[in-house]
Amino acid sequence: MKDKLVLLCNNLKTCSIRRILTNLFLIFTGAFVVALSLNMLIIPHHLLTGGITGIAIILKYLIKTPVAWMILFLNIPIFVWGYREINKTFFIYSLIGTFALSIMISITRNLFPVPQIDLILVAIFGGALNGAGFGLIFRGNGSTGGTDIIAIVLRKKKNLGLGEVTFYFNLIVILVSLIFFPVNVGLYTIISMYVASNIMDTVIIGVNTKKSVIIISDRPTQIGNCIINELHRGVTYFVAQGAYSKMNKTVVNSVINRFELAHLKDIVTRVDPGAFVYISDASEVLGQGFTTPVKKQSS
Repeated sequence: MKDKLVLLCNNLKTCSIRRILTNLFLIFTGAFVVALSLNMLIIPHHLLTGGITGIAIILKYLIKTPVAWMILFLNIPIFVWGYREINKTFFIYSLIGTFALSIMISITRNLFPVPQIDLILVAIFGGALNGAGFGLIFRGNGSTGGTDIIAIVLRKKKNLGLGEVTFYFNLIVILVSLIFFPVNVGLYTIISMYVASNIMDTVIIGVNTKKSVIIISDRPTQIGNCIINELHRGVTYFVAQGAYSKMNKTVVNSVINRFELAHLKDIVTRVDPGAFVYISDASEVLGQGFTTPVKKQSS
């Protein structure tokens, strides 16, 4: 029994160390990618980005302050404010992420030649690199401080959503850019922010999005059998009651690959054209036929 407990503790310790190293790798890699986007595309072409980094870039344009040091300086009061309000693990990883970003911005400055390309391409590819980098940092359970910590604190204190806080901060950056810089800078910045947001979501959630399908039909068994036999996907039946009719009905639920969606629609149309179908994204699916979960170590 003692040997089993020692083995279990060693396994947990190994898993914990591996997880920490993986998170640190993702954070530093993400910081490197963000720094490349800033030093090769965004800053040389006088565009902006969102959040505290965007404010640091504005100050660089206006009063020539170093972006790397200004990111650290602006984050000091934010980290002090958020210390007691956020999860300590997230706090530590975010602190590491903030320092990593500042270090990478300093290291990659003048490391690669600046490509002479059109501003629309700068906005698109700069935003893409920015989003990919921040996505990797978030995948490492961290952040680069700034609006992420502010958003978490305000969610607890004022019940504001993370998206709301990020939106308002980005709006501030855009409005300031319209005051001090040409209009095209603000417009290209909006494009860059949009691309960054979508790429970041893709990196965090993944590109292999599945579809969860809810089907309410008078022929649930026939539809379920067709899904099993033709798509080779699992089916779950739920018993539900209509609020208006007060009648019990069997609801069919299945999770499928997005490429199988057209086939499933064809099945429903063929079996019961009057069926009610509700389709939603399933960002991560674990289990047979999809992503295989990590097996636990035997004790």
